[in-house]
Amino acid sequence: MSRKEVRTDLVEYLQLQVEEKRMAWQVPGCAVAVICDGEVVFSNGFGHAYRDGRQPITPQTLFPIASATKSFTSLSLALLVAEEVLDWDTPLRSYWSDFQLFDPVATATITARDLLCHRSGLPRHDLVWYNTSDSREGLMERLRYLEPTKAFRSTYQYQNLMVTAAGSLVERLSGKKWEAFVKKRILDPLHMENTYFTVGEAGRTGRLARPYRKKAAGVVEVPFLNNEAIGPAGSMISTIQDMSKWLHLHLQKGVVNGCPLLSPALLEELYCPQIVAGKPHEHMPELTTSYSALGWFVQSYRGHRMIFHAGNLQGFTSFVSFLPDAQMGIVVLSQIDNSRLPTVLSYEIYDHVLGMERCDWNGRMREEARKEEAAQQEQVTKWESLRLLPSEKDEAVGGPSVQAFISVTGVYENQGYGTITISYIDGQLSMRYNGIVFLLEPMADSRFLATFNESYTLQFPISFQTNHEGMIVSLSAPFEPVEGAKALVFTRKGNLFSTQME
Repeated sequence: MSRKEVRTDLVEYLQLQVEEKRMAWQVPGCAVAVICDGEVVFSNGFGHAYRDGRQPITPQTLFPIASATKSFTSLSLALLVAEEVLDWDTPLRSYWSDFQLFDPVATATITARDLLCHRSGLPRHDLVWYNTSDSREGLMERLRYLEPTKAFRSTYQYQNLMVTAAGSLVERLSGKKWEAFVKKRILDPLHMENTYFTVGEAGRTGRLARPYRKKAAGVVEVPFLNNEAIGPAGSMISTIQDMSKWLHLHLQKGVVNGCPLLSPALLEELYCPQIVAGKPHEHMPELTTSYSALGWFVQSYRGHRMIFHAGNLQGFTSFVSFLPDAQMGIVVLSQIDNSRLPTVLSYEIYDHVLGMERCDWNGRMREEARKEEAAQQEQVTKWESLRLLPSEKDEAVGGPSVQAFISVTGVYENQGYGTITISYIDGQLSMRYNGIVFLLEPMADSRFLATFNESYTLQFPISFQTNHEGMIVSLSAPFEPVEGAKALVFTRKGNLFSTQME
């Protein structure tokens, strides 16, 4: 079958396959676009923007693209490199004199290249920015207090705050807000007229899909996440129609309507592997080692070089990818966070158009998801087993529960993470951080189990420390779950309470 015949067959194939898999993965709505040989050969929506069946998904439906935003930030920096305003490998301090990280070596030597390829030595530290009301500038000030877990440039560790710093660098070098720079220098030339930077802007169009997550009871709606503070790392909202124009730019080697936006050499620099990001999957031999590039990832997909970036945000998942040598690109935008549907669809479409022997991508991803869910449930079961039963709570923390609970209430502060407030209201102890409320339940080992199970499931133990007089002076919490990360210490402000109750 010729490439042209395959493309003709694609529409019928996708109408059946996408809808079947969308329903199997319990995704209310998704949109798919396929670019082949310089043309958009498929662009359609499936399902609805609202789970109750309102507003069918169309090519004009808006979805957060989440971390696929990072590729726009890397192109922004490449435009500044083209103007000789920036050099990829000149230390950041040459452009941003007060930039500071916890590690003095990293502070002195980190470059724009390091920011974009996730080799700063810092783990994710995502709770710093999640649901924060802090500004982008405020987050940048906190970087100096966030401890690394690996040596600088030694290991890949995905990092949203470092890409936010890359966007802040765009602002310092251009004199424009990152959002304004991206719009003027990228979106406007590409005529991406339906791409936005905030939920408020996108929501006013009336075409924004709703966010959902899967819970044990089924699919439920969750709030939109305001992630404007880390905009360069993940705030953009777009349509498959606009994202097709974005992929077309890359497949056409930087040329827009006959005019070069960026040289092919600088575009290739963005795709150049910088550090190993993931080893080959033993059950997926068609995928090789993946590498972090500059705002993208790169690996071999069944012998074809694949450039890609996934996006995962509260209520949404996206997958943006292209095979430059095969002149193909696919964008899948969907509801439900942490869904494998966009990846499954992308791989199956590549196989269909390229005439590859079919793989059971759906079955493989199902098994991968099953294992991940089992591991998460095992962790939940572990923590739950350490919670005290109601009959045991009166013996918790060395005294009557109400008195003990009141003794830990107050405000606690960490320079990198900000403020925690512990409250006891209507018989329930809780912890508030960045507007997120965790319920606190006493554990058998004198710690408390913090649980948040709304837009995400977060669960970890916290403990309180006393001074030599028995006064509670701090709490510690493992906010960063990666191996090697220290528990964070938050120091109590104001009046101290004794754990020794009369």
